[in-house]
Amino acid sequence: MRQFRIAVLFLVAMAAPVAAQEADVAAPAAKVSVWRVAASEVAIARYRAALKLTAAQEKYWPAVASALRTLARLPKVDEDAVRRVAPSVSPLLATLDDQQRQVAMGLVQKAGLAQYASLF
Repeated sequence: MRQFRIAVLFLVAMAAPVAAQEADVAAPAAKVSVWRVAASEVAIARYRAALKLTAAQEKYWPAVASALRTLARLPKVDEDAVRRVAPSVSPLLATLDDQQRQVAMGLVQKAGLAQYASLF
């Protein structure tokens, strides 16, 4: 049964990106569902794979993953939240080549955060 739950979670996460803004606004930040946390972890792994980071870029990934986890756990993602995590993401963004930037922009759009892209 546990393997089935993991498989379903994986399929759901692969089928739709985690959109941080889809959270119930009334839910407190400390009460994020286990499913949402797991789905965000799968999404973060997918983002890392999609970016095809070089060895030199890998050193920036832990800060980016932490920033993505922070956003995923918020009940609502707004400009202030993105501004708080932008300094963690900016070093990696500065090292991306054109192909990786295009992939990153696609990921940002799928996550529903395109209006905040200019903050980085």
